[in-house]
Amino acid sequence: MSSTGSGQAAGESIRRHSRSFSFASRLLPAAKRADVERLYAWCRWCDDGVDAATAPEAAVEFVDRATRDVHRIAAGQSPLAGESRWLAELVGRHDLPLPAALALLEGMRSDLTPAAGFDEADLLRYCFRVAGAVGVLMCPILGLQDRRHLPHAAALGIGMQLTNIARDVAEDWGRSRCYLPVEWTDGLRPHGGPPDAERVRRGVRTILTVADGYYAAGEAGIGELDADARLAVRAAARIYHGIGTRIRRRDCRVLDGRARVSTLGKLGLFALAVVAAGGRRPRLDDPARRALTTAGRLVSECGIS
Repeated sequence: MSSTGSGQAAGESIRRHSRSFSFASRLLPAAKRADVERLYAWCRWCDDGVDAATAPEAAVEFVDRATRDVHRIAAGQSPLAGESRWLAELVGRHDLPLPAALALLEGMRSDLTPAAGFDEADLLRYCFRVAGAVGVLMCPILGLQDRRHLPHAAALGIGMQLTNIARDVAEDWGRSRCYLPVEWTDGLRPHGGPPDAERVRRGVRTILTVADGYYAAGEAGIGELDADARLAVRAAARIYHGIGTRIRRRDCRVLDGRARVSTLGKLGLFALAVVAAGGRRPRLDDPARRALTTAGRLVSECGIS
């Protein structure tokens, strides 16, 4: 796969699969946008490889192959899969923290077993692996120099994934999965029938409140990125947070349909991001400090120093 061809394929991947992320990425300068698209495309390839597997055994084998490629890249060897070259190129240019890539693959591996009976710690560990780790991987591309600020990026990714989980309860339930912690839903677990709507609403209200702290912790670290990357990251944060606002306005009735932010709504949130970009670094309240502490622990646990 040539560099030009891989770049085109990466850009197409982000436009096809994530309209919100694609909207925000257009605010990046061309070189950073191309590398963000490569990272997104590698993550998407991993996700699709699991989803497209014809049997659980095939999915496990795919994750094993992708994991072996990450270890090859870490050892300075060429990966075997063409798609893994996206990641190898980025490591060569930006020295990405590869333990975060391994954490992402562990998150995908965990999705091959039933998701039920989660407690809060299970939920946050899962969110770090499948989204917080991606935020950590993006940091060198976006200019972060001091790895002590990686927990901010992890927190922002966790907040986004918490929003995704709140939005997708019905879809996940249809696949016999429930990520809402049992202590927030009076023991709600997937079963043959539809979920109890009131227990879902209670769980969604709680998950969105928890997500608020992670968004605040994440936004507090945006100033550590290159100046030409800050607006894009802040816009992405505001757009995802806006999905949670939409869910709240519908009284957390996520079983009635999927909440989305319209293009006009995204433009409004972008305008707010522009205004916020000129302000001082926000002070963290207690929920945000707790979120940052948890994110920092999860970053350390995956082996990043």
